Amino acid sequence: MRIYVHIPFCESKCIYCAFASTVGDSDLQKKYFDKLLQEIKSYKTSEKVESIYFGGGTPSCVDKKYIVILLNEIKRHFIIDKNAEITLEANPCSLSQEKLEYYKSVGINRISIGVQSLNNKVLNILGRRHNKKQALQSIKSALNAGFKNISVDLLIGLKKSNIKKDCAKLLKLKVKHISAYMLQVEENTPLKSMIENGRDILKSDDECVKDYQNLVMFLQKKKMQRYEISNFAFDGYESQHNIGYWTGDKYVGFGLGAHSFDGYFTRTANSSDFDGYFLGKKHEEILTNSERDEEIIMLGLRCKYGFNLSKLSFDLQKKKIFNDLVEQNVLIKDLDSVKLNPKFYEISNSIIIKLINE
Repeated sequence: MRIYVHIPFCESKCIYCAFASTVGDSDLQKKYFDKLLQEIKSYKTSEKVESIYFGGGTPSCVDKKYIVILLNEIKRHFIIDKNAEITLEANPCSLSQEKLEYYKSVGINRISIGVQSLNNKVLNILGRRHNKKQALQSIKSALNAGFKNISVDLLIGLKKSNIKKDCAKLLKLKVKHISAYMLQVEENTPLKSMIENGRDILKSDDECVKDYQNLVMFLQKKKMQRYEISNFAFDGYESQHNIGYWTGDKYVGFGLGAHSFDGYFTRTANSSDFDGYFLGKKHEEILTNSERDEEIIMLGLRCKYGFNLSKLSFDLQKKKIFNDLVEQNVLIKDLDSVKLNPKFYEISNSIIIKLINE
């Protein structure tokens, strides 16, 4: 089982962000963390927890005492695997040497830093509060604090960005994991308004694909494995928490807008507005066999782990499109296991749609 804890507070809102997050005052934060503790205490299970993930928002921007209180309560209330991966998301501007040493001392063993770019002009456009120097220093500080498992988030899509060049600098600092995401223009974000008002700040689709392909080749030469379309890691440093999501493990989410899944057909989501969350409002969704099948196929083919045919409610091998893709070596079948040939990761969405709909 996996545990996700949502910390919805940020020092400021980035122009592309559509997540459940806010710039909250101290009173709201206290009320929120009181509710979060109550939610954690009320959950009943005897299952072992294999990973814990503090996401956001920006968990590193809140008083570190809140993170420790939550983590201690989780340790008291759940059975935690002795090798559990415990991740905290952070931004460079809200990290300090003292904070990082404290996080490490209480049991957090993985830091995921939202760098996004090492180009100051790009960071300024994105509305980030840090600069290149602060980003690099946050990684050095994490290393000095004793963190070996350091992940960095980067964005592909803005003009002036050079993700391959950024990664070269990050690897020199012994970063073990890189997540490289295509910048999405979400509804109701400042970025969406900027684009609609004619700001010419985005690369073309072809330029983004080229950047991604160059990145893949560069990281492969550096012995960094692409284990999911947007995620690269040195051996042994893959995100165990995210692997759990992609392979269909049970997970429970605590906090504003957090989702939970029973590993079978039931998904629940907390309210994504504070009033609803404080009232305990939730939405439950029962997946049909067809919806679950689609999810297994989609998530499995996005990563190197693939999926097992026996998990599906129907015989996929009776589909002509499936056998055609296997024959063309687009899909790799080994007994019960099916994986996507990494050569076709760039067009994975169209392959998945074909496999599901034809």
